Amino acid sequence: MSSVPLTERYIIAARLKGYLNKHAESVALLTEALELEPGSARLLRFRGHRRISTGDYTGAVEDLRAAADQLADVEDEYEMYQPEVEKDVVSLILGRPEQVRPQHLTDTMAAQDPAALDRYLTTLHTGVWYHLGVAQYLLGDFEGCLPSFRAAEQSSRHQEGTVASQDWQYMALRRLGRPAEAEEVLDRFRAIALVEQDHLVGYEGRMRLYTGEITPEQLWAMCDNNSLRTVTQGYGLGNWHYYNGEIDKAREVFDGVLATNVRHAFAYLAVQAEYSRNPDFAGVAATASKEN
Repeated sequence: MSSVPLTERYIIAARLKGYLNKHAESVALLTEALELEPGSARLLRFRGHRRISTGDYTGAVEDLRAAADQLADVEDEYEMYQPEVEKDVVSLILGRPEQVRPQHLTDTMAAQDPAALDRYLTTLHTGVWYHLGVAQYLLGDFEGCLPSFRAAEQSSRHQEGTVASQDWQYMALRRLGRPAEAEEVLDRFRAIALVEQDHLVGYEGRMRLYTGEITPEQLWAMCDNNSLRTVTQGYGLGNWHYYNGEIDKAREVFDGVLATNVRHAFAYLAVQAEYSRNPDFAGVAATASKEN
């Protein structure tokens, strides 16, 4: 196992715990790793992500802000998504460390092996800024999350990261009552030549709803009984109803999101946050808590 650095093995193990919805255990592993490599932007990025999943949004902001403050001096690097990480988990379990690919491919490494980029779909810098924005949003800091999501959008090198960052900006701006700025976000989205990809979970559909390209009914139909799509697209749709003054419709869609029980999804957590802090949904929080 010596060919796989210890902190990388910690990250692989922590990500596996996250995939198993054991987020507190993931946080604990990353805390151990940070004792070995204090202040690591990479480790803080992953622990901040998992602290969101445990509901520790304040702790997540602390981790991700500490990581963000370092990014100017940290070379960006590509990160694998779950299907590829799972392959390396198997290689480690079977004692085949030579088959474990670099979990974090720096720009320097990528320049030497461009073909490897087919396996890597996001980057450290985008991951830090995006998850910081999510944590701030979930705390109700709609103003504070805007520069984080804008930085995520600007650093993103793939469609999903760009569109997701735009989507959260749009929702925050609408909540802040700034439709003209929200329209500027939609203009940036309209300039993207969208490509269909199997791993996409629904941000493109939400943005097409906001631009008026599709109807709420068409967006809901696009969920196609996929729980993760239902959660992701459902929160955007519920939000769209909410800031258009249709609170009952928003509640109906939000209830549908919670009914999926996809608790790890940020959109699921966002609905829970709405029900816990938004007076327009007073009386819903206790019921939602009992049912979910």
